[in-house]
Amino acid sequence: MTTHEDPWLAGKRLRGTLRKEREARGLTQRQAADALDWSTSKVVRIEAGTVGVSTTDVQALLRLYRVDGEAEAGRLVDLARAARRRPWYSRYQQVLNPGFEQYLGYEGAASAIMAFHPLTIPGPLQTEDYARAILEASHAPDVDTRLELRLERQARMERDDRPFLRYIIDEAALHRRVGGQLVMRDQLIQLKKATSHPRVSLQVIPYAAGAHPSMTGSFTILELGGDDDDVLYVESTQTSVTDRDDRRAVNSYRERFDQLSNISLPVGEADELIDTLIINLQDTAQAHEPR
Repeated sequence: MTTHEDPWLAGKRLRGTLRKEREARGLTQRQAADALDWSTSKVVRIEAGTVGVSTTDVQALLRLYRVDGEAEAGRLVDLARAARRRPWYSRYQQVLNPGFEQYLGYEGAASAIMAFHPLTIPGPLQTEDYARAILEASHAPDVDTRLELRLERQARMERDDRPFLRYIIDEAALHRRVGGQLVMRDQLIQLKKATSHPRVSLQVIPYAAGAHPSMTGSFTILELGGDDDDVLYVESTQTSVTDRDDRRAVNSYRERFDQLSNISLPVGEADELIDTLIINLQDTAQAHEPR
């Protein structure tokens, strides 16, 4: 388990493993509870995640399920400890909806993140001024808190074992002058700097590509690695949904991401486009300076 294991995700992994171990022994929840002199509702709540589970209770369950191997038992006890911690984003509770809160729980454990954005620069690559301009234009409440959350997410992406980040954006996101000419110029400069990292890539769908499969919304796919399934996060103006159980939906969006990648500009042409836009924004800003 990594040191940045998210408490929500740790609890989910622990509950899933305990349920599988119980079922592997052919025990019902009631039988497990009777064997430990617990109420059946306690086992039900532990597996449902409606109650925290102590390391003592985990060890009792592991003995009952005859979990072999000191390493595996230690891993599950560590998950129990991690699950009882408060997640770093809990202090931003007032600006989190349930879907995005779940997403943050997965994001910290992802080995790779693939995302498409049709109208804006992806959040982890945004400058502070660009992000503020978007939040203020959308009349979002608690702008300063939301901005602080976004900047902390970015800082957490700077760790040495950061996930591979693959972003695709529509060309429109590069042309829209969010925050004005200078803010947009600085954003494009930051975009070039961020995507120079070997674990970060950016593709651009040109206007010439015409209509494409995701013109109306953004989506993100998180690869968790190991035995964990990939996670799909779909966001709209009204709601956001995090899903790992609908495998057909996850696979459909994976195919969509590949389709978008195939119609994107070659990396060299995308870089040239961004360079040209930076120069144009600089020239325009200078032309409007008072003489």
